This record gives sequence, C-alpha cells and structure tokens, in this order.
Amino acid sequence: MAIDVETESLLSLTEATKVLPRINGRKPAISTLWRWCRRGLRGVKLEYLRYGRNIVTTRQALTRFFTALAEVDAELEMAVPVRPASLGKRGITSNARLRSLKEADDILARAGA
Repeated sequence: MAIDVETESLLSLTEATKVLPRINGRKPAISTLWRWCRRGLRGVKLEYLRYGRNIVTTRQALTRFFTALAEVDAELEMAVPVRPASLGKRGITSNARLRSLKEADDILARAGA
C-alpha cells in the first residue's frame, strides 16, 4: 500500500524517530529509517515520499512496516524447524574425545571383549 497524502499526515524522518519508542534506551537513528526506506529490512521496505529535498513518511506507514515485519517473523518461525538444544552446544574437544574412547576401551576390557 502506498502513502495517501490526503488522509495521512507526513512526518520527516527526524520527526519519525521521535515517534518511535526507545529500545535499549536509544531511539533509532535517522540513517536507520533511511536504510529501512531504501533497502528495507527482511524484504520489507518502509514507505516514503520525497518532498523536495526531504524524505517523509507517516505514522500509518510505520505501522504497516512493523506489521509486515511481524508477519515475516511469524512465517520464518513456522518455516524453520526447531533445533534440539544440544546442537547449540560446543562440540567435544579432542581431549574429551580421547578420554571417552579410553573409558569405552576400559569397559570393553573388563567385559572381556
């Protein structure tokens, strides 16, 4: 959906940063909003208009942008299989592997194999 200048009030990117909430104590930078307009985030772009030399957006465009991002996240969550927690752990070290092999050899030797 495109910005409707008749029904939506325009905000400069500076004004838009003031509208957004703080995350980790900081507001997003103007360059972040510009990047969201030009390149997007996760395939979703923030709608904007060029107003002379200025770039403007709207509160409604920000809402649509964040809603679309949430939908993309939900789709990704459904598509990505859940990995077992053990896969996130570091691999076994060579010393630990050698200790495990020695323990296995000792168990086999005691069993008479």
